[in-house]
Amino acid sequence: MPTSIPLNQQQILSQMPPELRAALQEIHIFPCLDSTNTWLLEQPNSCFSVCLAEEQTAGRGRRGRVWQSPKAGNIYFSLRWCFQQVPANYGCLGLVVGVAVAEALAAYGLQGHMLKWPNDIYYQGRKLGGILLQTAQPLQQVVIGIGLNTSMPSEAGANIDQAWCDLSEIMQQPIDRNRLIAAILQQLVPALQAFPSFAMNNFKQQWQAWDWLHEQTVRIDTGTEILQGRACGLDEQGQLQVALADGSRRAFSSADVSVRQLQ
Repeated sequence: MPTSIPLNQQQILSQMPPELRAALQEIHIFPCLDSTNTWLLEQPNSCFSVCLAEEQTAGRGRRGRVWQSPKAGNIYFSLRWCFQQVPANYGCLGLVVGVAVAEALAAYGLQGHMLKWPNDIYYQGRKLGGILLQTAQPLQQVVIGIGLNTSMPSEAGANIDQAWCDLSEIMQQPIDRNRLIAAILQQLVPALQAFPSFAMNNFKQQWQAWDWLHEQTVRIDTGTEILQGRACGLDEQGQLQVALADGSRRAFSSADVSVRQLQ
């Protein structure tokens, strides 16, 4: 694929409606950072700011995993969001962000992608992107990190320890990252604005439309035990419900579980 067009603040903002532009403080763009999440966590007074980098040297995924972040035209994106108080359903925020990103990709033109609980973006069984939320100080502030493979070179992808895919390869065209980032913000900002009034009953239907694991056989590694069962969607806390072989049902939280589909 041709070299990606550089990230550009004005190109991103020009594709967003005025009310959403007004909700953001600033968009910072760097040639290289250790981590966009880390940078925003370290900045005082950075509420409602976005940080983007062309390359990361210490990108991180969930559960401390390395996130491969070569200078290759991928998206390394973080947004610091500040709620007025700690939301009642804070544990469900990552699910809401996942749905917002999935809907943004659909608005961009992608079809067939799904969410692997809690918020990994998958396409035909391969990982396309991931999301990492880190609470800041004070606790009602959160940094939302999003990594998307939009133009991942195969040599960099060789270091990824799971099946992965790339948006430009799937769509067979170069990806306009500025347009895609604008699409993400158009879904994400309203979702965050509405989150204090989050209701799980309303959200479950939204989630189900994207739930890749639903009714599939899954393998659960809690760190102390490995279990198998059938994924049964979300419980009221946003945990993954699993029907185990012995007929019992358990719920697992993203804090202490990794869930992988059996091969």
